[in-house]
Amino acid sequence: MKIIGKAFAALSLTAIALSFAGCSSYSEIARWKTNIPVNDGEVPLASFVTQNFSYQLLGFIPLCTGLPWTEGDQEIVDEFNVRLFANEATIDNNLISLKHALDVVGSHRITHLQTSEDNSLAWSLFLVNRHEVRTQCMILKPEAPQGK
Repeated sequence: MKIIGKAFAALSLTAIALSFAGCSSYSEIARWKTNIPVNDGEVPLASFVTQNFSYQLLGFIPLCTGLPWTEGDQEIVDEFNVRLFANEATIDNNLISLKHALDVVGSHRITHLQTSEDNSLAWSLFLVNRHEVRTQCMILKPEAPQGK
């Protein structure tokens, strides 16, 4: 009976991890078609947001995590991009994703950078912790080269 109980527990944890895995990573670049200035006359080119989640058993045993968006040239990415038994939801990884977005857009000037982290225990009866890391900013148009 102990073997059956352990096998059931392992299968249950795997099923929970895989059910959470489908919504563990999201990144988006939204291009703006406006010339309305912000921040002392700067003109935004796009907005960027990336959100990664990790799920942990009892708050410290990693079950699954979203991977930061670091490849491809698509403007919107919402994929099943998951690593099991790891924790990739960090501000550092979101900033790597931001750097990739800046390369895709062609500008490395940003404003209104905001990062946040949130832990949620209550929704899972304190067994599974959801750690969310979110990064967002506005990407500004590149500076025009100054003639000499």
